[in-house]
Amino acid sequence: MHFAPLACEAVSFDILDTKFDMILGMSWLQSEDHPVNFHRCTVHVCDRRGKLVSCTVSLPHPSIGCHVASAMSIHQSIRRNDIEEMGICFIHALPPGDQPKTDTSDPRIIELLDNYEDVFQSPAGVILDRPIRHRITLEDGVVPPCGCIYRVSEEELQVLWAQLDDLLAKGWIRPSCSPYGAPVLFVRKKNKDLRLCIDYRKLNAQTIKNVGPLPRIDDLLERLGGAKYFSKLDLKSGYHQIEIQPKDRYKTAFKTRYGHFEWIVMPLGLTNAPATFRAAMTAEFRDLLDRIVLIYLDDILLYSRTLDEHLEHLRAVLERLRIAKYKANRDKCEFAQQELEYLGHYVTPQGIRLLADKVQAIQDWPDNNCTTHVRSFLGLALCYMRFVKGFQRIAAPLSRLQSPLVPFKLSDEARHAFHTLKTTLLQAPVLSIYDSTLLTKVTMDASGYGIYAVLEQHDGTDWHPVEYFSQKVPPINTLDDARKKELLAFVTVLKS
Repeated sequence: MHFAPLACEAVSFDILDTKFDMILGMSWLQSEDHPVNFHRCTVHVCDRRGKLVSCTVSLPHPSIGCHVASAMSIHQSIRRNDIEEMGICFIHALPPGDQPKTDTSDPRIIELLDNYEDVFQSPAGVILDRPIRHRITLEDGVVPPCGCIYRVSEEELQVLWAQLDDLLAKGWIRPSCSPYGAPVLFVRKKNKDLRLCIDYRKLNAQTIKNVGPLPRIDDLLERLGGAKYFSKLDLKSGYHQIEIQPKDRYKTAFKTRYGHFEWIVMPLGLTNAPATFRAAMTAEFRDLLDRIVLIYLDDILLYSRTLDEHLEHLRAVLERLRIAKYKANRDKCEFAQQELEYLGHYVTPQGIRLLADKVQAIQDWPDNNCTTHVRSFLGLALCYMRFVKGFQRIAAPLSRLQSPLVPFKLSDEARHAFHTLKTTLLQAPVLSIYDSTLLTKVTMDASGYGIYAVLEQHDGTDWHPVEYFSQKVPPINTLDDARKKELLAFVTVLKS
């Protein structure tokens, strides 16, 4: 059975005379971990890369007959013990054969990627002729920080030895006699492997921070209006493909049980490393930014309106990487997809929606019992305020709990606001991506507490929400009459 691109399973069926094409029951659900989301009507299956892929229920098939049972009749049947087994499953409907393929099994995509096989090789050594190098500028009067090495386990010692050998062989580190020396530690990756990390907190505290511009996520997402095909690029050991300014290399020194070393390339953990990486990517793709490429720190997204156009754009980007000698990780890249994850959202041609893991985090959030918990929950919820109509109105009782002048007391009103906000986020709609060519309207409202608005666009069939806006009324305007608040809402929304 083919559920989604790269996701298929071998399933055995009994041949029966029914009105259904196929029935997947408890035996299939129990065979592997197939998470089912009844609220969103989706089931997740693992593709051949081990990644969970969401399959959405298709529209009802005209040949399928259903017997509708009320909740009361089901309840009575359960009480009488008339039901032996019950299960539900949703199958992803494949598009008709005349629609373009969107996965990397398209022969044109495979041929293109094979032609740029050198771009997907493992990086090694240092590329010396790139325009961007990482600099470490320290505050005046600072002295090299000192400290002892951290204790590590036997397993970590083995990983440390192996990774030091690998980094030395690639020419990314070298022995050092620097007065600097940060300790090393290990963290677990998602796949349970150990990652070597260097504790640069003391060095970062002495470093002058780079205040380079960081684009707004909502501004980047707006550029995707009208796009139907997406590719996401991941550079292999991306930071290690950028050289450190020779005069600053000694500042990156780290000490281990097996010696004292310094970096020749940019390591993880330095305070200005993300800004340097983004500057390097911007230098390579400057003329393509906001046209076919988006860059946010180390996330690179390519977008197009048609598959043929996307193939040409992908070829141009891969050619840039080849010329600049950057290496990409083919296993982590996604090519010519119509749905993918980007910057904490799930991007589709129809719009953007919340990620399943974010929804699960909200659903599993426990009741708040202190100011810190309230602040953490509102911090997560505020990231997705654009999906919630009247956010400030709903969250007002929780916001008042953050005041240091008021003793913390979770009232019934605050508890109701917490559960209402959770429910609203769980039921968040798919937001359309703004398209300047479509008819647009803004609906505004104001109350004693907040200003609210919704931006909608008409696609020729119906109005669809693009973004919800919500903001507290400034204290100076709280006593204004209704007309002034409506005018305040009008001005505030149009300025935002």
